[in-house]
Amino acid sequence: MPGHRFRITVEALNDRKGDPVDKAPLSFEVENHDDILGIVERIKSREDLNFGEDKSAAFAVGLKLFSEVMIENRKHPVFAPLREAFKEFMVGLKKGPQG
Repeated sequence: MPGHRFRITVEALNDRKGDPVDKAPLSFEVENHDDILGIVERIKSREDLNFGEDKSAAFAVGLKLFSEVMIENRKHPVFAPLREAFKEFMVGLKKGPQG
């Protein structure tokens, strides 16, 4: 079943010293089984994940990009140390705050 398709663009603005960076933006297309933009909105609206607008978006996008690659390559040995911990993390994240 086809997934949601996204174009991801990363543009360097400045380096650690605050100096402008003259590099071409990185842009690529990916498919994801989830609606990443919808997940970003849900993460931003959760009071228990109060990272701020930009950090919440970065968290959600990074997590979804990483997890999709991990799912698609689940048997790759590089992911072996993360499998159980990541599964536990995602279950907890989806459940939300307990208490």
